[in-house]
Amino acid sequence: MDDSTVQVLGIAIGVLGTLLAAVLTQVLASRAERRRRSADERSRWYADRLRLNSSFLASSLKLERDMWDAASQLDIDGRRVRMPGFTSILLTPEEGIDGVFDAITRDIIVEAVEDAFERLDALEETASEIALVGTPAEIETARNLHEALWDVAGLLESYQSFDSAADAVERARAARDAFAQAARRGLGTSDGPLVLDGRPRRSDQL
Repeated sequence: MDDSTVQVLGIAIGVLGTLLAAVLTQVLASRAERRRRSADERSRWYADRLRLNSSFLASSLKLERDMWDAASQLDIDGRRVRMPGFTSILLTPEEGIDGVFDAITRDIIVEAVEDAFERLDALEETASEIALVGTPAEIETARNLHEALWDVAGLLESYQSFDSAADAVERARAARDAFAQAARRGLGTSDGPLVLDGRPRRSDQL
């Protein structure tokens, strides 16, 4: 092998080494970029879930408390027909129903029911978003909580007894706790004791 051949081979090997190094650098850079993008996507996904769960939980808690306040306007009478001639307090006369409730009580409950319906529609949108990004447990418990709050609103609208509404509020509180626990597990938060409010529960008083 003459000197020129050796020189050509040396150059070829050098060029090949350079090309291989460039390819390897590109492969490693692409892999690092994919990992970075994957980490960014996971971070955004986590942030979206945290935002949705926090919003749903806070809005549910506020609505539950407001409906509980409105429920104090209900009576404890066990009569079978709650509003003679009506199934919805929204359709009753502005002056109320004689012997059932007066105009002030009607105004308080009607305002609470109309406000609850609007806020429940907004909560439904959030629950739909949770259905797209949440865990199966988060999706199920969010749906259960939304339905439980609708039950309370329905009892207010039909002017059911205070005891019926109070029981429904307790079910909503239990559903809220279940959603909060599911969200904590889904987000990797510890499963420690969960206290969202300090109000006494009916079960604690039995």
